[in-house]
Amino acid sequence: MDERGLTQLDFVRALNRQYLTKFHQKDVSRWLNTGNRTSSGEIGFPKYETMATIADFFGVDVGYLTGETDEKTYVMSHACAFTGLSSSSITAIRSWIGTTAESQTMATDDSRETNHAMMHGTPREGDPMPEYRAATIDRLLSSPKFPELAAKLLTLQEMSSIWSSTPQKFGGLLASLANDNDLPHDLALQLLLGAFYGMASESFSSLLHDAYPMPE
Repeated sequence: MDERGLTQLDFVRALNRQYLTKFHQKDVSRWLNTGNRTSSGEIGFPKYETMATIADFFGVDVGYLTGETDEKTYVMSHACAFTGLSSSSITAIRSWIGTTAESQTMATDDSRETNHAMMHGTPREGDPMPEYRAATIDRLLSSPKFPELAAKLLTLQEMSSIWSSTPQKFGGLLASLANDNDLPHDLALQLLLGAFYGMASESFSSLLHDAYPMPE
């Protein structure tokens, strides 16, 4: 409810209006207190039919409501487990390709037909862009040059993690580098980052040439 900015009363009114149910605010309060103990015992989950209705309202699976999965749907949970990526990363990819509701914000055509298709997670019939976008991601990720770029980015990620978690350790490494090369600390940092950025840029260029070779 908080994600949608709904109060308990707003929620129960919207639920009753959409599903022709007759719930009350006290029902919502009881649902939110599931698992808590009262003088009459522990508050249990509502019946499955009610939970299925609530899940449908919020666009999630029942397992998300019961705490069986931290992801809103089992499909997303399986995708995260299979790829090792976060749900936000997977959602971002799907949104850019054009297979989620969020992708409507990526559309350049403001026609009602296009927006309707995007809102429902399906591309407009005959629209080649989702296929092109998916092919772009496929070509880059399947290139043998992608691991090389990822390795360079991993080094930058490790540096960023050290700086964020233990800035004193990072400062010590930087000071050692500066002293060994008789450089000011700020210049040593610029040279260090410049070197890694340069290697990452070179790897990205190599990836692009492999994925999209120049025609002979």
